[in-house]
Amino acid sequence: MNRTIIMRAFIQQVRDKSTYIYFLLFPLALMLILGSILQGAFGTSEIENKIDPIQIRYVAADKQKAAQFETVLKEFSAPKLVFKASEDEKQAIQALKKQQADVYLSIGKDIDVQMNELTDIQFTLLKSYLVELFQTIHRLEGAQRFDQAPEEIFGSNKELDKVLVVDQSNLKKPATSYQYYSVAMIALFILYMAENGLEMFGRSRRHKTLQREAISPVSRQQIINSTFVGHMLLGFSAVFVLMVITQTIFDVPWQQQFGFSFLNLSSLMILFLALGAFLETVGKEVGTGITQIIIQVAAFLGGGYFPVSEGMMNFSPMGWVMGPIREALWTNNPLQWRGIILNLTFAVVMFLSMSIVLNRREEF
Repeated sequence: MNRTIIMRAFIQQVRDKSTYIYFLLFPLALMLILGSILQGAFGTSEIENKIDPIQIRYVAADKQKAAQFETVLKEFSAPKLVFKASEDEKQAIQALKKQQADVYLSIGKDIDVQMNELTDIQFTLLKSYLVELFQTIHRLEGAQRFDQAPEEIFGSNKELDKVLVVDQSNLKKPATSYQYYSVAMIALFILYMAENGLEMFGRSRRHKTLQREAISPVSRQQIINSTFVGHMLLGFSAVFVLMVITQTIFDVPWQQQFGFSFLNLSSLMILFLALGAFLETVGKEVGTGITQIIIQVAAFLGGGYFPVSEGMMNFSPMGWVMGPIREALWTNNPLQWRGIILNLTFAVVMFLSMSIVLNRREEF
């Protein structure tokens, strides 16, 4: 590495006004526009029209409790609540961690509830149903024990509501439209680091700096490495500044997993910087056309323009980081490092391929 070349490449880009347009003004403007226009898509109106079914696993303390629960369950069916018995607590919690279930009920003297992230409407529906369900169970028990009507034993739902001990440690507020597009626009515009990769050596050739570096004692590979690192510094700076600004303006909770989020976005930036540098070896005009196509496809499949399914996100480098970042910021699920590993792996392949081609050329 050569510190002088690294700083030259970095400062050369910082002095370029288009850098601030691409990586600061455009992203912030689109965050404001899209976040404002599409607020309804992230509100409660859509959820109210279509509530996703809640998958519930339950384990009873003994056979009598299980029989009572299942008997009452048959009488009070709810289409949005899907109950399934688990063999033991370990199996139920495992299903909860693997996202195969949304709720786990431990039925004993009290009713312990553990859950993954639910919407406000789902949570209200679940709690209301459980209160009514276990109210009926207690009434039946009272009627059998004292040979009295259930209403004479239990006076109000408030007493029964205290029986429910709800663990909300896994609950976080869902992302607003501004927060979603803050993450999406940062990821989208760092894809355009590919254009910086295409111009990585072209700009130096036009300014005659590459020719002077080529006749210096510095090796060709050192020039390649140092120039690439100089462009990486710009990408790191853009990601960091945008994260700080969006946390301040749009209240994006980066502070919960700042390092993890920064690594995800930076790995995406490095991949597309290496992609642009590699495509420049094919030819600038051809590389520019291919780059624009890849950026648009990656942004579309990765959720850059609107939320998409996890299946679609698996086909996009942008989706590889968008999913883990959203889970890190708005759920308590374990951190997923797959996106960082995949992006950096492909970036290394692109960089090595580009280095081989440039080192074999007679003219840099």
